[in-house]
Amino acid sequence: MKRMLGGMIVAAALSGSAFAADLPPRSYDKAPAMAAPVTNWSGLYIGGNVGYGWGNNSADFEFFPIPFDFGVNNTTLDNRSKSIVGGAQIGYNWQMGSIVTGLETDIQGSGLKGSVTQSPVINPIGLSDGPESFLTSSEKLSWFGTVRGRLGATVTPDLLLYATGGLAYGHVDASADTFFASTNHYPASVSQTKAGWTVGGGTEWAFARNWSAKIEYLHVDLGSVSATALNAPEPSVFSARYTWHTKESIVRAGVNYHFN
Repeated sequence: MKRMLGGMIVAAALSGSAFAADLPPRSYDKAPAMAAPVTNWSGLYIGGNVGYGWGNNSADFEFFPIPFDFGVNNTTLDNRSKSIVGGAQIGYNWQMGSIVTGLETDIQGSGLKGSVTQSPVINPIGLSDGPESFLTSSEKLSWFGTVRGRLGATVTPDLLLYATGGLAYGHVDASADTFFASTNHYPASVSQTKAGWTVGGGTEWAFARNWSAKIEYLHVDLGSVSATALNAPEPSVFSARYTWHTKESIVRAGVNYHFN
């Protein structure tokens, strides 16, 4: 009996081994890898920026009825400005393949200002009008903004290069004086919001989900403002006309949050 039972166990073991040998080998497939998300620049975004500005501003001095009778030659003084600027922007992008177009508007606080004084005044025959005589001009851009189109291309899915341009506007405060003596000088000032144009370019990098950082250059031209001065405090037939030209260069860095 024992010999019969042992024979049955050995037979069963040999049969199981043969069945296992007939099975195909088990395969161990790896889990599929997750693809990295591709940056999509389309959609609404908002952000902030800070930067530095400098101006190639100037003031034209014109004297009437003619410079020779007035005693001063017409001239131009450069009152270059510089300051930190900062503000906020909002925009919208459309992406078509590697091409990205968009609209952006921003508003900036600015301390951009500059002044210049030329002394003494030299008359048309080359003589000085005295050590206390001078020409002076100052100009300040207290705030400005832009409304611009953007057109660019993605160098990589996360890196965008773009050109930009459009409308610029801002508030200009300017003053000037031609001074000979306390009873013979020609002060004038103007405070005006001006519209002009801007053009520039930059690069923007999508460094995290919904976040990008940019570096941008803008040239802002707000045209000119003018004012006419009569002799103060005693009126005369003579007058001076001052024209200030506002041209600023802006370099700024910013961060945007994208809602796509």
